[in-house]
Amino acid sequence: MNDFLSNILLGFVQGMTEFLPVSSSGHLLLLEKCGIGEPSTATNLLLHCATLLVVLVQFRKQVWFCCRHPTSPQTKFLLIASLPTALSAGLIRYVLPDLGDFLPTAFLLTSILLLLPYLLPKTGADFTKGRGGKALFVGTMQGLACVSGISRSGMTAMALLLAGCPQEECSSYSFLLSVPVIVGSSVVELLTGSAVNTLSVSVIPACIVATFSGFLAIRWFSGILAKGKLYYFSIYTFLLSVLSFFLLFP
Repeated sequence: MNDFLSNILLGFVQGMTEFLPVSSSGHLLLLEKCGIGEPSTATNLLLHCATLLVVLVQFRKQVWFCCRHPTSPQTKFLLIASLPTALSAGLIRYVLPDLGDFLPTAFLLTSILLLLPYLLPKTGADFTKGRGGKALFVGTMQGLACVSGISRSGMTAMALLLAGCPQEECSSYSFLLSVPVIVGSSVVELLTGSAVNTLSVSVIPACIVATFSGFLAIRWFSGILAKGKLYYFSIYTFLLSVLSFFLLFP
């Protein structure tokens, strides 16, 4: 596959899977293992910036509200939840070895965790109570997504539901939580210089496609989550776990 078509495919996959609870990093790694695309910090950085743009546009009112009201309960929740996520990201990045061979297991773990809101007994918890502890829980679960194959949006949606967040608000919180994650990881990559030296205009088509497919995915997932159908994606990630096992360990 030539570079242009490869970039188009990578952009489409990134845009769709960044917001669906199926792990964008896992999909990109799986494509890489199949010979489509190659490891590139610069490409990953630009693709994540493209999906960040989607969130900022789609949830511009909520983002502006958080900027104007930094002490609001919603803003505090997002900031507190980002702390354990950052800690987990640092540990996985600098302490743990390459986890690429664990991709099938990570997809399977995502599949199992997505079912927790349906398997655990309903507590009727009030989301407005104990928000600090709930934010730490949600942020910790989001941190698991630093492992390729574990979905960030899936972990946050699952954790928010368990914490008592209303279904119609889960998508908003889940996607807003991606903003500090993407911004933080982008700043780290720029400061370390690992992305700057390899930037190329060849990824521009991928970024454009990622932006448009991201808008489709974010609206689709919001509708599914509001209907309480998160388990749909558990089936998909289970099948993906089986497929990735046979692809990686023939």
